[in-house]
Amino acid sequence: MVVSFTPFKLATLSLALLAAGAAQAGPQTPLTGNTSSPSDWHFLPGQSFNGVVGALDGVARLSFTKPSGASYACSGSLLAGGAYVLTAAHCADSFTSMKVDFGWADGKAQVSRTVAVKDSIVNPNWRGQLDTGADMALLRLSAPVTGIAGYHLSTTNDVGKDFLMAGYGTTSVGGSNAETGWGDRRFGHYGYNTFDVDSATFNRVTSQYVGDALGGYDPAYYAPGTTYMSDFDDGGSNRNTLGRIAGSTGNAWSSGLGQGANEALIAGGDSGGGDFVWNGKEWLLSAVHSWGWQGSEVCPAFGLNNCDASASNSSSFGDLSGSSATFSHIAWINQVTAVPEPETYAMMLSGMALLGALARRRKQPA
Repeated sequence: MVVSFTPFKLATLSLALLAAGAAQAGPQTPLTGNTSSPSDWHFLPGQSFNGVVGALDGVARLSFTKPSGASYACSGSLLAGGAYVLTAAHCADSFTSMKVDFGWADGKAQVSRTVAVKDSIVNPNWRGQLDTGADMALLRLSAPVTGIAGYHLSTTNDVGKDFLMAGYGTTSVGGSNAETGWGDRRFGHYGYNTFDVDSATFNRVTSQYVGDALGGYDPAYYAPGTTYMSDFDDGGSNRNTLGRIAGSTGNAWSSGLGQGANEALIAGGDSGGGDFVWNGKEWLLSAVHSWGWQGSEVCPAFGLNNCDASASNSSSFGDLSGSSATFSHIAWINQVTAVPEPETYAMMLSGMALLGALARRRKQPA
């Protein structure tokens, strides 16, 4: 996805902070002439990351139809146990049919499931506002997935940590002046970035300098959860948008110059995909892709110029993204997903008492 400081962007959910971010499926003109082809950043079934074989096999490709009849695409992450996928609320709050694919490569899936409308459980604090930290939903699959390891959740605030991101969204490179496109849609893509600051801190601090220019700060607005913010660095100071804003508002947070050739940002269709942090043993699901914000929109409020590599490309160097943190919603997620893991089903079916217990659990309200 990026090479020689020309990362392509992963999936971002919205073209602006206030716009919903699922990407509509359909043919688009492939981007050409990139110095780093998106094909350099495919993740494939069984691929190893930090020695974990198949580390991204649990990344889900969501394709769904809206009541209007339009088709859209998002991403998600299989949770440990294999029965649920965690995604963004704005990908799951209105659909008539949904297919979930795992191990998608060269246009084919290793495993596919469906999700009924009734089996989409949206965060109870979701009100259609992307930046509140509540942009999260659980999808109960038509049947549990076995043979693919689901993800355990991070239970800590991960601001300051590097992360691995993955999704099935549109692609390009950071310095391109063309909008992202579906030219490499037959594969998923990965990349790296850093959680620089949480959205509540960003807005609380910056509102002291620009007032309501960016919407102001209301602590109640951010009460539902935490949103991590990241910027798309090219290795130079100009595109270090969050670092430049921090420098002009009292240095309440720090932001480095990025991951070099591994740096990436989400793009349309990566909505709902996962950000994963390494705990020394496994990749933990730390956050869910929620929104994107162009540097050309935010920097002028601080008198900063040349933040954004391209106003035409919504995921170019200097742009920002936000992801909803899992640690904020552990209790809700555990309440909804309190079902046995797939390997226990065989034992449960061996006795009537266990069958009865399983039936009762299935009847519990979501």
